[in-house]
Amino acid sequence: MKLHKSLCVFFLLVVSHSCEIKQERPTSSFTLESFKHPPNYPDWLKINVEEALPNKDLNVWIPTGNFQTSSLIKVPRFPRKINKEEIKKMPQLKDFIISPVSESTSLKLSGVLNEQISAQIAIAATSHLTNVKVDISDLYSNSGNVLSKQNILARYVKYLPIQRARSEYLWSPKLEEVIGESSSGNMSPNLVGDALLNIKNVDVPAYHAQPIWFTFKIPENAKPGIYKGKIELSIDGYDSASYPIEVQIENISLPAYRDYKFHLDLWVNPSSIAEVYHVKDWSEKHWDLIQLFLSDYAKAGGKNCAVTITHEPWHKKWIGENTHSQTEFGYKSMVSWIKDKKGSWHFDYAVLDRYVELADSLGVAHAINAFSVTPFKSNQAIHYYDEADDSDKIMVLDYSDFEYKVIWKAFLKDFKEHLLKKGWFDKTYLGFDEKPKEILELILGIIEESAPEFLERIMIAGHNDVSSISKNLSISYMFFPNQPLEARAIEPVTSTIKSRNIDKKTTTFYLCAEPAHPNTLTYSPAIESRLIPWLALKFNTDGYLRWAYNNWTADTFNRPVFMHNQGDDYYVYPGENGLISSIRWELLKEGIEDYELFRIIEEKETVPIDSLNKAVHLATRNQDGRYKNVNDFTAARKLLMAQ
Repeated sequence: MKLHKSLCVFFLLVVSHSCEIKQERPTSSFTLESFKHPPNYPDWLKINVEEALPNKDLNVWIPTGNFQTSSLIKVPRFPRKINKEEIKKMPQLKDFIISPVSESTSLKLSGVLNEQISAQIAIAATSHLTNVKVDISDLYSNSGNVLSKQNILARYVKYLPIQRARSEYLWSPKLEEVIGESSSGNMSPNLVGDALLNIKNVDVPAYHAQPIWFTFKIPENAKPGIYKGKIELSIDGYDSASYPIEVQIENISLPAYRDYKFHLDLWVNPSSIAEVYHVKDWSEKHWDLIQLFLSDYAKAGGKNCAVTITHEPWHKKWIGENTHSQTEFGYKSMVSWIKDKKGSWHFDYAVLDRYVELADSLGVAHAINAFSVTPFKSNQAIHYYDEADDSDKIMVLDYSDFEYKVIWKAFLKDFKEHLLKKGWFDKTYLGFDEKPKEILELILGIIEESAPEFLERIMIAGHNDVSSISKNLSISYMFFPNQPLEARAIEPVTSTIKSRNIDKKTTTFYLCAEPAHPNTLTYSPAIESRLIPWLALKFNTDGYLRWAYNNWTADTFNRPVFMHNQGDDYYVYPGENGLISSIRWELLKEGIEDYELFRIIEEKETVPIDSLNKAVHLATRNQDGRYKNVNDFTAARKLLMAQ
């Protein structure tokens, strides 16, 4: 049998800087199933898929029907037939209809220099497909210039089980409020595509859809023009088929990631890396892995380096009278606390210094956020070595305890002097996460009595009632216009942002397990990840913060939830041989590129301000991705490019 001759695949954009990162690469065929032992799916799922597939044999299609927007939805593992009445009620469902690609269709994409762009195709059949793989040629312009295939990465979408979280019973949105059509089998079973495996070939079970994800990295030194090449798709039992690729490169260049204006602040957890990869904390193997993940964060434009000055800054009440980190693996301190035989305190910064130096070398060099003089939602637990009896101890303190003030005054004085010697003081901030203003004011008193210079170096993620305290403030998006807690903001968030911009203070917004939309949970509509940086343009903030980049569970692919909504606490996955990216992570990076392109056009003043405003409006209208038009970003980009 032959592959469907009508498949014309155009792959634009690419590899983000993740091409340069060692990723999971098994050598044998790999069935992309989320479970170690796949359950026996019900027959009705097969009926759904059979009704959705136009051809009884092999089907190849472009999600959304347009290669330019194909990356903006997640393909259901078990597609279903969508009828006209459903589309009348929800027009966006048409993006999930399977329409085989006609051989007369020319799929084209365009991008700018130093940009990555992603797109996908999908395949499915009622029979088992083995040894599915793609090969991509070099691309050539009419002038003979080459876009090397080394700049192109093809990956295969891996599906994960969707699991309910404890937070849904307490405060965060329930699955049903978030999940759209991309969840397979109408949530029975719960499966969603997210991880992107860099492997040579895959097997696709019968009645399962399998997307192939393409990322193109357009080099900064490429010559503008139209580049053409081909992609070859091969499957055992079918003749290979070749399809044309056409990539248009525009004559404008994005800055290097080190020079991004967008303020991306994610909190990387080195301890999670050590636990999941079973390596000793701060061993050389651990440092090699830290470099791998920090480099990936840097190449997305990461600005802030989160460091821990105490053990477990993010503890919460747990079973019985205990406390536990809000993630499966907590954060160990990068500073060793030592109490000598005379009762004086000393501090060893060797680990912290190496971590900051590594982050600086990779480009995460804008700021250091030190967590934390006060923990998240528990009393302070100081882990220290007591020289008097040669033992490790833990001292639990309340804010009102006399010893609490004594210890932190000693630390802050010493920490300030150390930072001054290293030349890092001016970019170091004391970090606080969602602490009430009254507690922060108590802490400020301790700072004023010990190292008052830090009063101008306060970073807070929380509400805008602490704006006057923080030089760097990240405001929960829940308080923004048209969000659930807007009425509870001490003043309109937009007013806070405006006044902070006048004072040249850094302001970002953050998402966590809430709101339901927009968000970048594992099962959030894919388009919302691309939307996030455009919201920074809409509200004139400096960027975006999320509290975790890699807080995994012990078995993220099979047990993806610890306590909070799935994906709230990680953007990437731990691969056996390196990091594994995700659809959410790639689209967030591409949204950041949109932000950088907007700022370049804005500075050049080559596009009327009305067009810029309209671009932002188009990109950010309807923030619930289940109902958002996938063409909004295409239209917004055309306005920026004056097309």
